[in-house]
Formats: sequence, C-alpha cells, structure tokens
Amino acid sequence: MARSRTIDEFTKPTGTVIGTGFTISAAHFSCSDNESMRIDGTVEGNITIDGVLIISETGYVNGDIDASSVRVAGRVTGNLSCRNALHFASTADVTGDIRSAVFIVDDGAIFMGRCQTSMSLDVGAIEVAY
Repeated sequence: MARSRTIDEFTKPTGTVIGTGFTISAAHFSCSDNESMRIDGTVEGNITIDGVLIISETGYVNGDIDASSVRVAGRVTGNLSCRNALHFASTADVTGDIRSAVFIVDDGAIFMGRCQTSMSLDVGAIEVAY
C-alpha cells in the first residue's frame, strides 16, 4: 500500500530560481521575504530564508540551511534547520544534521547525520493519503 504526503507550502509557486549551470559562492546567502526559492544550480555557502526552499534533482547546496520549510530532491552537504517541515524526496542525498518539526523521507533518499524532530513549532496543513 503506497503512502503519499504533501505539505501545502511545497505546492505554492516559486518566487526565485537559481538555474541549472548557475553557481553562487558566498559565505552567507539570505532571502528575507516569505517567497519560496528553488535551487536548480549550485550554492556554496550558508542559506537563510524566511520562506520555503526547494532543492531540485539538479540542485546542490554545500553549506548550512535555515528555512521555514525545505524540500530536497538533490544534494546537500551541511546542517538543515526547518521551523516547519523537511521533506527528502527519493532522489535526495543529504549529509549533515537536521532539526525540524516534521520530517518526511521518501523511499530511496540517502541521509547521513543526526535528526532532531522534537522542536515544538507551528506546522502548516499536512495532507496524508494512504
């Protein structure tokens, strides 16, 4: 029996896109609005975003991430801290420690690190289908 989980905020339109083939190298990269951001390229450095961060299958982040929610389908090398939800798609490859109120892992995702999900945070609507 297949299970599927969706977080409403992962289905909203993307505000900013770092395209395939594009690399940002910075000690710290931040976005202070509530827009979502999708990374199809590479970010070398830490990321802070008030909104949702989506790392596509072609995306790679080498640095720590602090965001409202994060969906990873690509690669991350660094620690992740999410105030709401963290979702690893089946193609995710993550090395680092994570903190999140909700942690969803699809079959096939690779994760090496420690996980803390005991944060008491306000979590948005979660739809679970069995």
